[in-house]
Amino acid sequence: MSKDLHVFEDPIELLENMWPTPLLKLKIGEDVWAKLEFYNPFSHSIKDRTAWFLFRQALESNANEIVEATSGNLGIALASLSAIFNKKFTSFIPARAPQSFKVMMKILGAQVIQAGKSTTELLPLVKQYSKSTGALHLDQFRNPLNYMTHYYTTAKEIDEQLEYLNKKPQRIIATAGTGGHLTGIAKYFKEKYGSDIEIIGVQPAEGERIPGIKRQDENSFVGLVKIDKMIDITRKEAVEGIVDVARSSGILIGISAGATVAAYKKLADDKTTVLVFPDDAFKYFMELEDIDSKI
Repeated sequence: MSKDLHVFEDPIELLENMWPTPLLKLKIGEDVWAKLEFYNPFSHSIKDRTAWFLFRQALESNANEIVEATSGNLGIALASLSAIFNKKFTSFIPARAPQSFKVMMKILGAQVIQAGKSTTELLPLVKQYSKSTGALHLDQFRNPLNYMTHYYTTAKEIDEQLEYLNKKPQRIIATAGTGGHLTGIAKYFKEKYGSDIEIIGVQPAEGERIPGIKRQDENSFVGLVKIDKMIDITRKEAVEGIVDVARSSGILIGISAGATVAAYKKLADDKTTVLVFPDDAFKYFMELEDIDSKI
């Protein structure tokens, strides 16, 4: 294996030795940077990190089958890992999840069950399935590895990348679904920098649906850490954020990433700011095909 030449002998080497993912300076503000998590190889999303930390539990337990409720990206990453390690994987996804996620998981060999309007509604079904089949439920919504993944990897990478640039982080903006990466990043940076850094969370506005993220409640991981502000973003604002980055940097980011851009635009100043872009746009083409009506 040659990390410098990007030659790898197995997929796990590819995953871990491509970290850190890139940090890119954007043209939408004075000193704003994007953490490009779609450089992860399996789901092209930040969920590759979470999936690998969770999946190692399955390897340690010798479980023959794993099961999880997911809105999409985690399911693809777990399906990839299951294919690599020859494990059976059953994914429960919401009925209105983008069809691309279902197709990709099935290509990877996963059993996909669609039901309910949200992952929250799927949890009782997953628990029942786990009990009846003996499958290991990784439980991303309660497993602390969900956020500690990002405490040990994503946050540390951002800190080291900014140190290389001789910059101190002043603000980080990240979306919240399970709250995993927002919580892990907040925990790391608040422990190290305290009130010198502002952590901004992003959630859909009331009544809005943005794939991959949801409004936070008392059951979210974000209640474990200090989040300085939660900003509500509409779907239209998120799409506008996609367009802003596409037409200034030529990068096609996902809808939740667009939501971080929209949040930044509400705060735009000269603070050193990092936006966490969880994934890219390519799985959401059906959601974006009528983009002319949204901008």
